[in-house]
Amino acid sequence: MEPDALVARARTLLEIGRPAEAEAEARAAVGSDPANPAAHLVLSRAYSKQKRHAEAIGAAQAAVALAPELAEAHLALVGALLGDGPSDDAVRAALVAVRLAPHDWATHHALGWALFELGSPWEKEARDAAERANALAPSVPGTYGLLGLTLAACGRAREGRKVVREGLRIDPDDAHLHNNLAAIDLNHGVRLGRAARHLRTAAQVAPQDEVIHHNLDALVVRFATSLAWPTLLALVVLRVQVDDVVAWSARATTGAALVGALVLMTAWFGRQVPRGHTPWRSGSSGRMLLAATVTAGLVLYLALLAMVTAFGPPGWAGASAEHIGTAVRYGLGALLIGGLVRRTPPRGRR
Repeated sequence: MEPDALVARARTLLEIGRPAEAEAEARAAVGSDPANPAAHLVLSRAYSKQKRHAEAIGAAQAAVALAPELAEAHLALVGALLGDGPSDDAVRAALVAVRLAPHDWATHHALGWALFELGSPWEKEARDAAERANALAPSVPGTYGLLGLTLAACGRAREGRKVVREGLRIDPDDAHLHNNLAAIDLNHGVRLGRAARHLRTAAQVAPQDEVIHHNLDALVVRFATSLAWPTLLALVVLRVQVDDVVAWSARATTGAALVGALVLMTAWFGRQVPRGHTPWRSGSSGRMLLAATVTAGLVLYLALLAMVTAFGPPGWAGASAEHIGTAVRYGLGALLIGGLVRRTPPRGRR
């Protein structure tokens, strides 16, 4: 088969989500015509889809070496480099792409993403690149997603949400836009319910997307952290009740109120996220899994202590009440541990 036909087949296989087969076709194209930059480009993308970032970078660099004036080759290199994390090299490659194709929205979009991934102090430059991409391609939904994220990063979260919603008016089922809107909500203190609705929609459209699952995990940990607040309040009330030697019925009423609150909150949240999703089942990163495990464990400990103090006989209640001061400190620690997620924050999607 001719190399161009093999490249075309590889591209089609990538579009339908079969990267391993696309890799085989691209390898055959490279073997048949090693000087064909298009073959190296599609091979790089096949590697990227399989999270083989070093090989993706190598294939993209080969394409750049063969066609240094081809903006698409530099764009492929940007994508491969960003797959391995924020990168100054990705910014440099994107700048070359912009120089080669200044009127192509994709080059400005790539530059915006590369700068956005670097974070502080490049937020304004990322926003400027995102604005240029959006101005060049106002009908492309993805340009609204990046622009919204960069506006939020510049402290203009409300404006960022509005921009992403404009993109959703173009394509209401765009999973990346729903994910990015949820990321803005989670990173800027909006109620969990709204972020959950967008992530649920994103997960329905793209159920295997790792970034969406990362953000769902962040949402779960934020919710688990929120359970600590009513539990801590109940523990403080119970400690006062034990010290004042109130009747068992008063303690039981406090415990029942806590149980009711936790049940209602958990039932509500369970309806907001995809059924069965937890960080322990989704292949979370180590830091996210640590945050989820420690937060859930501490909240469970606080709730059990509250139950013993509320419903136990006077001897048990008195003994458990002695630990409430320490438990409250642990509870505050749970809230801080939940903050670990902010070091692995909800992520935008290219």
